[in-house]
Amino acid sequence: MGKLFLRVLPVLLVAVLVSFPVLVGSNGQRVSGLTSEPTSVPPSLTLLGAGARWAAQNGSSTLFINWEDNYLTHGNTDGVNWGPWPTETDMKNATDSITYALNQSGLNVTLAGDIPSDLAGYNLLVIEAYWAVAPTNLAGVRDFIAGGGGVVILEGVPEFFRTYCKDWWTYRCQTDNLSLGMDEIFACDGDYFNTGGYANVSVDNPFNTALMSGDTLFEGTGCSFASVLNPYSGSQVIAQWNPSLYNLGDYDLTVAFAYTYQYGLGRVYYQAAFTPLDPPDRILGDINIDGKVGLIDLVVLANAYDSQPGDLKWNPGADLNFNGIVNLSDLVILASHYGQS
Repeated sequence: MGKLFLRVLPVLLVAVLVSFPVLVGSNGQRVSGLTSEPTSVPPSLTLLGAGARWAAQNGSSTLFINWEDNYLTHGNTDGVNWGPWPTETDMKNATDSITYALNQSGLNVTLAGDIPSDLAGYNLLVIEAYWAVAPTNLAGVRDFIAGGGGVVILEGVPEFFRTYCKDWWTYRCQTDNLSLGMDEIFACDGDYFNTGGYANVSVDNPFNTALMSGDTLFEGTGCSFASVLNPYSGSQVIAQWNPSLYNLGDYDLTVAFAYTYQYGLGRVYYQAAFTPLDPPDRILGDINIDGKVGLIDLVVLANAYDSQPGDLKWNPGADLNFNGIVNLSDLVILASHYGQS
């Protein structure tokens, strides 16, 4: 019986694939499917979604380079010694939260763990995962923005365009020559200032939101949060960290929490932090993150079946037991949770 099941299984999977649309991109990227409604949305997420909408201009196709997929792609292979990585719970919640904010702003989101060499077909690139970024990515991102694309860079991401680093301590790494000129692209040279405390809106109704100057966007305990000091001429600061909470001496510094910039035909939006949504109970097997385990999840798993990192059809989200291959074990896990919501 077991051997018969193994022979029939590929046929069943193929039948499902033929009958229903595939929800995975040609490069193994996941298409987001978050549909659950949170009870409230933090103002920092509202601003992030609105800033992303501004950066995308009239487009909607968005590639989101996130921590969760970066870990699923590298965490058990070449990235096993990177880090320390954020916790899996925090990575998943951040991915869900940002995806929700982007979707609410009318953007169609595809999830990925690395920046592809070809960004054609996308209107917006959102970068959260530090270790997906290196100076070698800068030229492609520059051309994407110059040609009319939008880029959202979060937290300490600019620093990783400056230098090669796979941990949190970029100050120990030398500036790479490939990063020269990044100030013209991002309105900052990559060096960021660790800070904390309160971040407040600097202008009324940024991006046509209901936020007003002085509104508190974010509160961060400790001094390990990112910021950009004095964004360059041509940028517009949308929100600042409260300068009274740290000693800046007599220096006239703008400690930017969020700002906009335009380069060529494209747009750049930077935001230093966000408050995630309250984490939902995420069901094992809910690959497309729609709050239930069903036929769509089976289709996604079937499309990635018998794949490993580096394969064209590899989808890290379908690797439910995180062993680096999508196979019968993952199908058994999905089947055991099938129908749950």
